[in-house]
Amino acid sequence: MKRIQIADFDRRMPPLELREMDDYYETMFVPDYDEVYQSNEIRTIQLADIYVNLAMTKSEVRLVSALFLKPVEVADIVSWMQLYTISFAISDASGYYVEQADEILEIVLYQGNPIVIATRGTDRLYYDTEGAIEMRRESSEVMGKKPLLYLNGEAWFGVPRLEFNPNQDELHVNGTFLFADYMDVYQGRVGFFRNTDPALPIVLLVGEAIIEMELTENADGSRVLVIEQPYDEA
Repeated sequence: MKRIQIADFDRRMPPLELREMDDYYETMFVPDYDEVYQSNEIRTIQLADIYVNLAMTKSEVRLVSALFLKPVEVADIVSWMQLYTISFAISDASGYYVEQADEILEIVLYQGNPIVIATRGTDRLYYDTEGAIEMRRESSEVMGKKPLLYLNGEAWFGVPRLEFNPNQDELHVNGTFLFADYMDVYQGRVGFFRNTDPALPIVLLVGEAIIEMELTENADGSRVLVIEQPYDEA
């Protein structure tokens, strides 16, 4: 991994570090954030023609870096940083705003938090998030990471344990109705188990395709889990 200082190309720029990886360059807004946050706390979101990394914990959501996919040259990234600024969920009593900006170009939402690209300028620009697109799916594949599943639009690289009441909850797996007490990991895969035989799953999803899960809760407290996994291509 090569580390490059953007200020070496333009002394007027903030002292940001650029890391060169195999497939992309990464501008670090939080130095060495990957030593502070766990990998499963990082969400990669597409914003126009770049990507941004958000660190999401129980106590905070923070913009930590921006990704520029290759083929791109360092000089192009420096030029981009000279022209544009990225803002994440900055607000005061008057609403959300971007500091030192001239024009807002794009607004997207991730879990209700606005991410903005604007041209650099001297003004504080307030903006409304009404009509902004909610990004329900992250883009971790851009960094070579393939999630195992998406649960309500959120990427999971492991298997969350979910417990069910077979007398009231519904489980639909690729169109098949399933009676199970809980979902958990089995040899790195998604398994469904009965409490009477926890050693072996009654159903095991063994395909390589990413699993899509949608979990909803009804007014009476019952839940419906719908699972779809495309068949692997031969």
